[in-house]
Amino acid sequence: MLEFDKKKVVGIATIKKELTESDIENIIVTAFEGGSNYWMGLDVLNEDMKAKPKGEPWSTWSTKLILEGKSVKLFDIEESDDDSDWIITLDKLIKGFELNYVNRTHDNDLENGDATTADCILQYALFGEIVYG
Repeated sequence: MLEFDKKKVVGIATIKKELTESDIENIIVTAFEGGSNYWMGLDVLNEDMKAKPKGEPWSTWSTKLILEGKSVKLFDIEESDDDSDWIITLDKLIKGFELNYVNRTHDNDLENGDATTADCILQYALFGEIVYG
Protein backbone atom coordinates (compact mmCIF):
# COMPACT_ATOMS: atom_id res chain seq x y z
CA MET A 1 0.00 0.00 0.00
CA LEU A 2 1.27 3.49 -0.82
CA GLU A 3 2.26 5.81 2.00
CA PHE A 4 2.50 9.56 1.71
CA ASP A 5 4.59 11.93 3.79
CA LYS A 6 2.37 13.80 6.26
CA LYS A 7 4.94 16.55 6.72
CA LYS A 8 6.02 17.21 3.13
CA VAL A 9 4.41 20.45 2.00
CA VAL A 10 3.31 20.35 -1.63
CA GLY A 11 1.35 23.60 -1.79
CA ILE A 12 -0.21 26.42 0.17
CA ALA A 13 -3.93 27.19 0.03
CA THR A 14 -4.88 30.81 0.45
CA ILE A 15 -8.31 31.43 1.90
CA LYS A 16 -10.12 34.61 0.94
CA LYS A 17 -12.59 35.97 3.47
CA GLU A 18 -14.22 39.35 3.20
CA LEU A 19 -14.46 41.12 6.54
CA THR A 20 -17.26 43.64 6.99
CA GLU A 21 -17.50 46.61 9.32
CA SER A 22 -19.86 44.48 11.38
CA ASP A 23 -17.27 41.68 11.59
CA ILE A 24 -14.69 44.15 12.92
CA GLU A 25 -17.22 45.54 15.39
CA ASN A 26 -18.06 42.04 16.64
CA ILE A 27 -14.38 41.20 17.14
CA ILE A 28 -13.62 44.43 19.02
CA VAL A 29 -16.77 44.51 21.15
CA THR A 30 -16.49 40.84 22.07
CA ALA A 31 -12.77 41.13 22.88
CA PHE A 32 -12.96 44.43 24.76
CA GLU A 33 -16.11 43.58 26.73
CA GLY A 34 -15.23 40.07 27.78
CA GLY A 35 -12.84 38.02 25.69
CA SER A 36 -9.67 39.96 26.42
CA ASN A 37 -10.43 42.12 29.42
CA TYR A 38 -8.69 39.64 31.72
CA TRP A 39 -5.30 40.82 30.36
CA MET A 40 -5.78 44.15 28.62
CA GLY A 41 -7.11 47.60 29.32
CA LEU A 42 -8.06 50.40 26.96
CA ASP A 43 -6.13 53.69 27.02
CA VAL A 44 -8.86 56.35 26.97
CA LEU A 45 -6.67 59.40 27.56
CA ASN A 46 -5.80 60.48 24.00
CA GLU A 47 -7.73 63.12 22.09
CA ASP A 48 -9.63 60.67 19.87
CA MET A 49 -10.88 58.76 22.89
CA LYS A 50 -11.77 61.94 24.78
CA ALA A 51 -14.09 62.84 21.88
CA LYS A 52 -16.32 59.83 22.63
CA PRO A 53 -19.95 60.92 22.94
CA LYS A 54 -21.53 60.41 26.34
CA GLY A 55 -23.35 57.10 26.49
CA GLU A 56 -21.37 55.52 23.64
CA PRO A 57 -19.60 52.33 24.77
CA TRP A 58 -15.81 52.42 24.61
CA SER A 59 -15.80 49.30 22.45
CA THR A 60 -18.03 50.73 19.71
CA TRP A 61 -16.20 54.06 19.82
CA SER A 62 -12.94 52.16 19.39
CA THR A 63 -14.48 50.32 16.43
CA LYS A 64 -15.42 53.64 14.81
CA LEU A 65 -11.89 54.98 15.23
CA ILE A 66 -10.30 51.83 13.85
CA LEU A 67 -12.63 51.77 10.85
CA GLU A 68 -11.70 55.41 10.17
CA GLY A 69 -8.05 54.35 9.89
CA LYS A 70 -7.04 55.48 13.36
CA SER A 71 -5.46 53.35 16.06
CA VAL A 72 -6.42 52.40 19.59
CA LYS A 73 -3.90 51.83 22.36
CA LEU A 74 -4.22 48.98 24.83
CA PHE A 75 -2.17 48.17 27.92
CA ASP A 76 -1.35 45.23 30.19
CA ILE A 77 -3.62 45.45 33.24
CA GLU A 78 -1.28 43.38 35.40
CA GLU A 79 1.99 45.13 34.59
CA SER A 80 1.67 48.74 35.68
CA ASP A 81 5.31 49.48 34.80
CA ASP A 82 5.00 47.95 31.32
CA ASP A 83 5.35 50.75 28.79
CA SER A 84 4.69 48.58 25.75
CA ASP A 85 2.77 50.27 23.00
CA TRP A 86 0.02 47.83 22.16
CA ILE A 87 -1.49 49.60 19.20
CA ILE A 88 -4.43 48.05 17.36
CA THR A 89 -5.28 49.08 13.80
CA LEU A 90 -7.55 47.74 11.10
CA ASP A 91 -4.61 46.17 9.27
CA LYS A 92 -3.47 44.45 12.44
CA LEU A 93 -6.97 43.12 13.12
CA ILE A 94 -7.17 41.71 9.60
CA LYS A 95 -3.77 40.05 10.09
CA GLY A 96 -4.98 38.72 13.46
CA PHE A 97 -8.00 37.20 11.76
CA GLU A 98 -5.74 35.55 9.16
CA LEU A 99 -3.44 34.09 11.81
CA ASN A 100 -6.40 32.81 13.79
CA TYR A 101 -7.82 31.26 10.62
CA VAL A 102 -4.58 29.41 9.92
CA ASN A 103 -3.64 28.42 13.47
CA ARG A 104 -7.05 27.72 14.97
CA THR A 105 -8.96 26.10 12.14
CA HIS A 106 -11.60 24.83 14.56
CA ASP A 107 -12.54 28.38 15.64
CA ASN A 108 -12.57 30.85 12.79
CA ASP A 109 -16.24 31.31 11.91
CA LEU A 110 -17.11 34.85 12.98
CA GLU A 111 -20.85 34.20 12.85
CA ASN A 112 -20.49 31.52 15.52
CA GLY A 113 -17.47 32.99 17.28
CA ASP A 114 -17.37 33.74 20.97
CA ALA A 115 -15.18 35.53 23.50
CA THR A 116 -12.32 33.09 22.92
CA THR A 117 -12.45 33.64 19.17
CA ALA A 118 -12.26 37.43 19.57
CA ASP A 119 -9.55 37.18 22.23
CA CYS A 120 -7.36 35.02 20.01
CA ILE A 121 -7.84 37.32 17.01
CA LEU A 122 -6.86 40.32 19.15
CA GLN A 123 -3.79 38.54 20.54
CA TYR A 124 -2.70 37.48 17.06
CA ALA A 125 -3.23 41.10 15.92
CA LEU A 126 -1.04 42.50 18.67
CA PHE A 127 1.58 39.80 19.23
CA GLY A 128 1.48 37.45 16.24
CA GLU A 129 0.82 34.59 18.67
CA ILE A 130 -1.33 33.60 21.64
CA VAL A 131 0.36 35.01 24.75
CA TYR A 132 -2.44 34.94 27.34
CA GLY A 133 -4.67 31.98 28.15
